[in-house]
Amino acid sequence: FAFTDSKTIIPMIPAQDHKAVFDGDKGPNTGGMGAYCPTSLVTPDLYKKINECVFKPLLDAFQKENLNYKGIVYAGLMIHDNSISIVEFNVRFGDPETQPIMLRMQSDLVEHCLAALNVQLDTQKTAWDPRPSVGIVLASGGYPNGK
Repeated sequence: FAFTDSKTIIPMIPAQDHKAVFDGDKGPNTGGMGAYCPTSLVTPDLYKKINECVFKPLLDAFQKENLNYKGIVYAGLMIHDNSISIVEFNVRFGDPETQPIMLRMQSDLVEHCLAALNVQLDTQKTAWDPRPSVGIVLASGGYPNGK
């Protein structure tokens, strides 16, 4: 996730969701049965690469196309052997990754959102609790097959 005001983009800390419905990475994939933050998959070097190869080009495209989007950007990524593939972009917070990220945010979410609306994100710094966080999704029996 990142905050943007179409002039500045501030990436948040990464989280990883768990798609398989059962423990041990078993069963069908879902929209996400939980998420954790941080993820060992995203090293400091890979985090930098994501910012340079995903978020910076997105910001450049906003500017090139004269798009005035202000808010949250979500980049759904597949990462394999330090290679990044973009699956999707969304312009919202998404489940289940948002919950563990927000548990670690120490700076003021409302202040960041207002700065995005007022095109003042360049004045913002995010602060994060160093402790890990996790979110777990509870689902009714038979999910995701509806049985």
